[in-house]
Amino acid sequence: PTSPTGALSIYEKYMKPMLEQSSVDHDVLVTKRAGHARDRMMSRKNGASGDDSNVRCGENDDGYDKLNKPNEMENADDESRDISTYQAIIAMGGDGILNEIMQGIRSRPQHDQEQILSSIKFGIVGCGTSNGLAKSILHWSGEEYGALESIFQICKGVVATLDIATYALLPKHEKKGVVNGVNNDESDTLAVQTMRQTQQSNVKYITSFLSFSWGLIADCDLESECLRILGTLRSDIWAVYRGVLFPRRYRARFSYLPPRVNNGDEVCEQDSSFDMPKFVEEVPEGWVSVEDDFTVFWACQTSHASYNMFNCPMSKMNDGLFHILVVRASCPRWRLILMLLQLESGNHIHCKGLEVISCRAYRLEPLSYNSYNDIDGELVEDGVIQAHMMPRGAQFFAGKVD
Repeated sequence: PTSPTGALSIYEKYMKPMLEQSSVDHDVLVTKRAGHARDRMMSRKNGASGDDSNVRCGENDDGYDKLNKPNEMENADDESRDISTYQAIIAMGGDGILNEIMQGIRSRPQHDQEQILSSIKFGIVGCGTSNGLAKSILHWSGEEYGALESIFQICKGVVATLDIATYALLPKHEKKGVVNGVNNDESDTLAVQTMRQTQQSNVKYITSFLSFSWGLIADCDLESECLRILGTLRSDIWAVYRGVLFPRRYRARFSYLPPRVNNGDEVCEQDSSFDMPKFVEEVPEGWVSVEDDFTVFWACQTSHASYNMFNCPMSKMNDGLFHILVVRASCPRWRLILMLLQLESGNHIHCKGLEVISCRAYRLEPLSYNSYNDIDGELVEDGVIQAHMMPRGAQFFAGKVD
């Protein structure tokens, strides 16, 4: 926030005057530590969940709901008001700050989560390193990429629905050799199944708006943190190191629920009429399972993973689908290099060796723990992952989206 291009500088130079010109009252929280935004979202205050004594606003002449603002100097948020009494939450920063916001909301009681996601509008102004969601929303809206363009969309007050995903994580058991209930020693089968039933109560839930990666992409994202000073170039360097010079093979069992198809070839995109299996259960009939060695496993919800990475051109803002990019370990390195070189343009989609699997839900069971679970650019625990889409699960400020 102290840099000339940081969130605080962009707020003072552009966001604050534009909101004031649009007659939008607002409070500002400048985060002071990791997890600050998450804690602010999850903390329930007086006036939450239907107490109208603190409800924020009225409307301005254009009918655009304003945010409630206590009479505080410099619009500072004193953190005394529950976030459910606001009408919009704007994240200024990278995707990480929005991730904190979403996990904070996830930590609230179920009825609070549903009320907040259905009633509060969200916005994001890319002020970080990657800014994948900010770039994707501008792309879907037909706008050029930039913080100013995002602020214009917010001030116009037009919203569109965004698919968000719910991830369930079953952490890896401490016992060596046991991977998601699978052990090479058949004599351990009963003990393993008992362990899985015990662990079902330890399942963790995470809200996602961007992507999940495991394998090469996760390694490039997380292991390259030591080169963070280089910006987005760090991922390119690590892709050469991990993908070409010192490659790994990542073994997993991947199961997915294909889209429901109507009229022969028309995909029913907004279909969520199914129940997710528990971790102690096998995937149900209708799911497809594949076990293999992989290089890339990348489940995408947005068109861009960062402002300069057009990783999923087919993704829409509210198509209700994951689009999973898969490269198997049998793919030659030179083909992998060609794919990586074309990520910026989106032409990697046409490369031989890349599979694109669209689905409504999926489960990934790592059979070799030599990579990371990376959700929206954030490291989460090792273990089995399964996810389902929440179609149109949140409202975001955006332009006209097809």
